[in-house]
Amino acid sequence: HYYSLGAFMFAFTNFWAYIAFSQFLLIWYANLPEETFWFLQRWEGNWIYYTIGLIFIRFAIPYFGLLSQPSKMDSKRLKIMSVWLLFAHWYDLYWLAMPNYSKDGILFSWIEIAFPLLTVGIVILLFVQLSKKNNLVAIGDPKLKRGIDFRL
Repeated sequence: HYYSLGAFMFAFTNFWAYIAFSQFLLIWYANLPEETFWFLQRWEGNWIYYTIGLIFIRFAIPYFGLLSQPSKMDSKRLKIMSVWLLFAHWYDLYWLAMPNYSKDGILFSWIEIAFPLLTVGIVILLFVQLSKKNNLVAIGDPKLKRGIDFRL
């Protein structure tokens, strides 16, 4: 199961890069002035460091971290990469949604950290409460042992 999860993470890392580059290429090739100003502003001020960092954080590090077959079977590495990809996804959404308030670049405040932490805290709290009420493993499932013992 770990290999399948690692392959799934690797596939979606590649899919994200394909979609992001295709969107950029389409806007660049069509020369849409109502869209190109946004990309130009992301290449000015200290936004350029976030833009270049996005390429490495969202694509290069997960790509090479999940490229080999043994890395897809290592549960410790998959845990690290899954947390990394969650952070990278937040970083990508922040890059996409944050407006340009200043010509100098990005304005970062405590709310950008507090809101994701609040969201994660609420999800963990709900998970703990629901896991106390419900079983996490199916009881009486005839295929459970075969699923747990499965190795690719």
